[in-house]
Amino acid sequence: MNWFVTESPRPAWIASRSYAPWLVIATVCFGAFMGQLDASIVTLAFPAMSAHFHADPEWISLSYLITLVALLVPMGRIADRIGRKIVYIYGFALFTGASVACVYAPGFDALIAARVVQAVGAAMLQANSVALVTTAVAPEQRRKALGVQAAAQAAGLAAGPLLGGYLTETFGWQAVFAINVPIGVVAMIAGHYLLPRTKTARDKGKPTWQVVPGLLGVVLTFAALFAPMTLLPFTMKQPLAQIGLTVAALPLGFGIAATLLSRPGIRVGALIAAIALVLPVPQVVQLVVAGIGLGIIAPACTKRVMGALPEGSAGVGSGLVNVARGLGTALGVAVATLLIHTFQ
Repeated sequence: MNWFVTESPRPAWIASRSYAPWLVIATVCFGAFMGQLDASIVTLAFPAMSAHFHADPEWISLSYLITLVALLVPMGRIADRIGRKIVYIYGFALFTGASVACVYAPGFDALIAARVVQAVGAAMLQANSVALVTTAVAPEQRRKALGVQAAAQAAGLAAGPLLGGYLTETFGWQAVFAINVPIGVVAMIAGHYLLPRTKTARDKGKPTWQVVPGLLGVVLTFAALFAPMTLLPFTMKQPLAQIGLTVAALPLGFGIAATLLSRPGIRVGALIAAIALVLPVPQVVQLVVAGIGLGIIAPACTKRVMGALPEGSAGVGSGLVNVARGLGTALGVAVATLLIHTFQ
């Protein structure tokens, strides 16, 4: 039974490839995308679920988000001790199994319980995502790799409402959970073969103040990313499809910069985002440029946090970064919601 609690090595023919680290990044992006997709995809299915269960649907999201945020740092610490690969794979197994339970939930209480279990699995994924990235690639590639992971996470949050509406209208509310199952199975297989065993090297961390500004930068960046995405659908008068395309410009710019622009620093990103606010160009262009600025800032802040911690605490750092991302997202949505209620 040792295989059940011991991390398995990658096959030698995979580990020896020069692109092996990027296979790790691709695998981690499954979890980054799916964890955030699941947090947002249910919102468009709320009316259908409310009608089906004759219950207030707000706890379908709250139960997931509260559990997720509460467990990110503890799961990171556990992964640092027993192995990040094994926690990550088991996290996907739990997430996938709980998704099946959501599909077949016989009642509202059962659905909420399944969502809590699903969030436990998502916490196991997200608490390890940044740590797996930073320990898999060379230091000079970390910022680019973290950018790809951040872009996948932002894409999941942005795609959720659009995909949730289509799946609910076409197949019913159960489809927003069923979509996790095939992806989860593929991700578990990929994790087994492509993720390396946890590295155990330990080194000294840098001063704590670097962790704090880095986390604060992550919070503010994700708040600035998701406030417009929440606000714009309520202020634009165009058809729904056009609104969706316009809003998607912001995470598109974010993803482009996070993936391709690894050299500019935090100040350059902040300057680009500020310039976007006063550019005399169409709104969609403004959003792309603003997204590029934010996409430069986010990986740089994440790299600062992870670089300030010893490698043996990478799981804790990963959990902290994802807590900061979640808090930033919640802050952005809260500010946007306040503005909507104030000026409507």
